Amino acid sequence: MQEVEVDFGAGPRRIVKSTRVLDLTPCDGGLTPSEGPIDWSQLDKLPECLTVQWSGPERGIIDVLAARPDIRFLYWSDASGDIDLTATHVGTVRLDGDRLRSIRLPESVTSLLLQRPPATLRVDAPDSGRGLDLRFFPYGPDVVIPDGLRGVSKLWLWVGGAVSAKTLAELTGLEELTITFGDPPGVATDLDVLRTFERLRSLQLDDAYGLDPEELPDQPSLRHIELQGTSRTIAAAVEARFGGRGVDVTIIGAKSEAWLSAHMDNPFRDWVKDSEAFATAACEAFDRARRAIGPSEDRDAAERALHRFVADLNAIQSEYGMIETDYREQAWDAYRGLAERAHVPVRQAGRWFDEARRF
Repeated sequence: MQEVEVDFGAGPRRIVKSTRVLDLTPCDGGLTPSEGPIDWSQLDKLPECLTVQWSGPERGIIDVLAARPDIRFLYWSDASGDIDLTATHVGTVRLDGDRLRSIRLPESVTSLLLQRPPATLRVDAPDSGRGLDLRFFPYGPDVVIPDGLRGVSKLWLWVGGAVSAKTLAELTGLEELTITFGDPPGVATDLDVLRTFERLRSLQLDDAYGLDPEELPDQPSLRHIELQGTSRTIAAAVEARFGGRGVDVTIIGAKSEAWLSAHMDNPFRDWVKDSEAFATAACEAFDRARRAIGPSEDRDAAERALHRFVADLNAIQSEYGMIETDYREQAWDAYRGLAERAHVPVRQAGRWFDEARRF
């Protein structure tokens, strides 16, 4: 593969000319400097670049995107202030930042992901977001869909342990809705609101272990219900209610009440779908680390617990060989949660994790 030398201001680097995904996150050792000027003309040497990853203040990135219509994907972390993308040609936008004030989207946008958006966020989307695939991830109880997105037809909402459908009452044009619960028990209330959504054809609920099947909407437009992560009792009730009514019901990862009673608050509870012995070993490793860290301020003890947790996962991988792809990401999420509980900086925890893991 042909390489070219680029120097955005952080020193010369050699990278593949045909690179399509370019991480321009300003940092020590990265392509762009944490401070000072950036030589954006270096992008001319990478004509096949489609995706740009960015972080922090704007520093000219928007003008760069506007001048390069081939860049169609923008992933921007720690964004802040007012962001106007109307002159760009991006189709997929991913933004996170609790200091964001407003976002203006271009006509070209088809997909928008907002992680931990502030409740006061203002969004200006073409035609109020009609036809837009919106992924709205507050990861907590506070769900405020900006007025400028009230026309979206597809929504993936990622919350904490509970959510009221009343927060979606204005999104009457929804055709597809997915709600993912990041924390137990996964309770969706006021689902009768969805009965006013005359176009709703698909409803998916992930890890909704506290679902009341009788509250699910049953309007004529509904064609598909999917539960990913549920109890066998709930699964049976949903299948009985909608069976033979023209609604396709998909159940993935139904678990026994006994398993859920023991592991409901464990991030590896879903691994049981592949092997109970494998999942039990992972759940026990997490519980052991969680107990060892506890509420203590003992940094040395926390560090030992984190290292042992990765060692335990390495042993589990050695025995079962199953911590791959999504499971690897889930293992990192669990580890990061433990590190935050132990007041270990995420960057430091990430280094420990990557240096020690064998999966």
